[in-house]
Amino acid sequence: MRRLLLFIVFIYATATLQAQNTKVPGTVSDSTNNANSGVAEVSVSALDFDDENKGQNVSGLLHSGTDVFINTASYTLSAAYFRMRGYDSDDASVYMNGITVNDPENGRPSWSEWGGLNDAMRNKESVNGLSPARFGFGFIGGATNIITRASLQRKQNKLSYSMSDKSYTNRIMYTYSTGLMKNNWAFTFSGSRRWGNEGFVEGTFYDSYSYFGAAEKKINNKHSIGLTIYGSPTKRGAQAAGTQEAYDILGTNYYNPNWGYQNGEKRNAKVKNFHEPMTILNHNWNINSKTKLSNSLGYSFGKNATSNLNWYNAPDPRPDYYRNLPSYQSAYPDVAADPILVANITDSWKNDVNVRQINWDKLYQINALGSLAGKTANYIAEDKRNDHSQISFSSLLNFQPTEKTIITGGLELNKYTGYHFKVVTDLLGGSGWMDIDQFAERDFKGDTTKLQNNLLNPNHIVKVGDKFGYDYNTYVNSGLLWAQAEFSFNKLELFAAGNISATQFWRKGNMANGRDSIGSYGNSEKNNFLNYAVKAGATYKISGHHYLVGNIGYLTRAPFVRDAYLFPSITSVMVPNLTSEKIASGDISYIMKTQSLNIRLTAYQTMYYDGVKIINYYADDLSTFVNLSMTGIDKVHQGVELGAEIKATSTVSVIAVGSLGNFRYTSRPTGIVTIENDFVLGTPHTIYQKNFYVSGTPQNAASLGIKYAHPKLWFFNANLNYFDKMYLDFNPERRTSEALSGLYPDDPNIITYTKQEKLDGGFTLDASLGKSIYYKKYFINLNFSVNNILDNQKLVTNGYENMRFVLEAPNKFHSKYFYGLGRTFFLNLQVRI
Repeated sequence: MRRLLLFIVFIYATATLQAQNTKVPGTVSDSTNNANSGVAEVSVSALDFDDENKGQNVSGLLHSGTDVFINTASYTLSAAYFRMRGYDSDDASVYMNGITVNDPENGRPSWSEWGGLNDAMRNKESVNGLSPARFGFGFIGGATNIITRASLQRKQNKLSYSMSDKSYTNRIMYTYSTGLMKNNWAFTFSGSRRWGNEGFVEGTFYDSYSYFGAAEKKINNKHSIGLTIYGSPTKRGAQAAGTQEAYDILGTNYYNPNWGYQNGEKRNAKVKNFHEPMTILNHNWNINSKTKLSNSLGYSFGKNATSNLNWYNAPDPRPDYYRNLPSYQSAYPDVAADPILVANITDSWKNDVNVRQINWDKLYQINALGSLAGKTANYIAEDKRNDHSQISFSSLLNFQPTEKTIITGGLELNKYTGYHFKVVTDLLGGSGWMDIDQFAERDFKGDTTKLQNNLLNPNHIVKVGDKFGYDYNTYVNSGLLWAQAEFSFNKLELFAAGNISATQFWRKGNMANGRDSIGSYGNSEKNNFLNYAVKAGATYKISGHHYLVGNIGYLTRAPFVRDAYLFPSITSVMVPNLTSEKIASGDISYIMKTQSLNIRLTAYQTMYYDGVKIINYYADDLSTFVNLSMTGIDKVHQGVELGAEIKATSTVSVIAVGSLGNFRYTSRPTGIVTIENDFVLGTPHTIYQKNFYVSGTPQNAASLGIKYAHPKLWFFNANLNYFDKMYLDFNPERRTSEALSGLYPDDPNIITYTKQEKLDGGFTLDASLGKSIYYKKYFINLNFSVNNILDNQKLVTNGYENMRFVLEAPNKFHSKYFYGLGRTFFLNLQVRI
């Protein structure tokens, strides 16, 4: 690994020296029987609203800031969690001043780390899909580079206040930016406060601060140095998915089981609490008129916690636990339910808040009684921590030897450490908590070694602030070298790009777990992956108004750490046969740009091979926690996109956006079930999920909108949106021969138990109204928007089948659903000097 990184650095250094010496200036269910780089001012917050191309250079046609489809889909269709082309967030690259900010453990960018900093983060470069970017190689879902350089910030003194009923109630933001001053310094400062006792969903409070500071010194015409620091400490109460039974009993699709009353006040048991600040140092060097070199050094660290309830030798405190629901009385078809008992349970759910919500006072009472008897706590509140520290370096070289040729290359290096542990946050009136595993205690009766979470400190009674349960680190080192060439001709543009990357990761246990005293403690074996990616594309200018654009790429990527270990909280045992994922993707677009029409029609197809997925759950047939590792996951994402803007008059525009997708699994993966307490790999078995649909997003979506902009600076927008072809995330284990072994081959229940649930589609209607006023030196802007005006509260946006499944009682464990929010509003007033 070290040699490869040194080789990459050497190659890049050589290229840099050569550039300096250049003498140039400047549903089908499966079954066992069927085997450009311009800076665009675009807000990064979903709550802000914030000429024909006759030249020879046609680059930037798919720039996200000017693309009708992307601009509409990224906000208007987000109410149903629409994902463009069905891609996950790890399929797109996000940079901050050239530094990659995708999480090395799961590949996903965390936009919340700079939430509330809309004004400071407006400047960005974005490209769609496989289009060429001049700041990074990107990935199949495109790339975005947020530019925070103080010299490029708009000179402003701006204050805004917002009110909403969605996540938070109030928001205040202030931004001051000097622009580049006569002394060649530039400064930008921004801060915000977002808060609310409760959002649209009951029990979901919001408490967040944000800060941003950037300074830049232009040393001379060739060199400038800049520093950026930002962060967003946030605490918010989370919503949980619910069963349809609970929703129907309570008459609302927004029931949230995560909260309950404590001393008359609402308390949420699942709170997200994070603060992961980032510092970036930039050096920009204009070597000559045709060569530029940018170097960035970044450091981030911080806390990322999610609170939970934990219990030992006590009833499950979750109010929607399956045994607490009326349907449990009729879970077994051959056992008749007592109608009086069912009615009483239903009545309690409707009329007793301590039944349908967490009974905090009861938990305190049970712990207090235990303390009097000399026992440790039965219930505690804990934080599951996923902290991190990361140092990153990037170097970007832009070289334009001729007017029609642009060469871009870069180097990216990352050194990441993840800190994973649990900590006691509240003993709930108890005297302490015994740090042992209750399932190991049950499975290994009399073996006092097996039940210890930490043999280095056995039978530890933990208090508030103590680590317990598990404590391990993950390390990820990576390096990537990439290059890209762009060529322009009178009617044709071509580009080709490639990269080579090296990834190394391993686990280090800080506790010696009794279930694997050797494999749990210390450094594990280091895993190394060498990957590559290539892409190319062409833009053909049919005329001054019509273009054809095509891109194609083949990419490989190392498995993410989160998918590599079977039980990372206990041991370093890895998923067997772990390999890199392969992705082949292509798209072709027709683009029309005139003074009155802006249209893009795209067809695309992306094929994934050798994906990996890990699911942890409680297996009823084994009466213990298990791990399902799935390898060989293949899928296809294909479809068409249409985005059109028609300028009917000088003040009225019509927007039409549509997406038809087909996102399906195309293989039968191999699944292995491993029991948590013995780590013995189960027998590999086939999961029959071929032709099942990818969940988590509408595969079909459309929006028809109208925009009116009055010459006197007021505007009105309205959009009618439609979502369809949404599917529930399915339980893979139910699609195995082993799970259905008790049924005859022609049993009609096979279809009932294995068919993937399709969710109902639906419409939403949104509108916004705004007015801008210039008064002396002040610019005042007022926006008011309403989402889901018709208050459609029956649109399921996401959900999942319960991983627990009993063939003899198929209705025992219900699926859970999230519904799209009903009618919400957003009001924003801003004043800028």
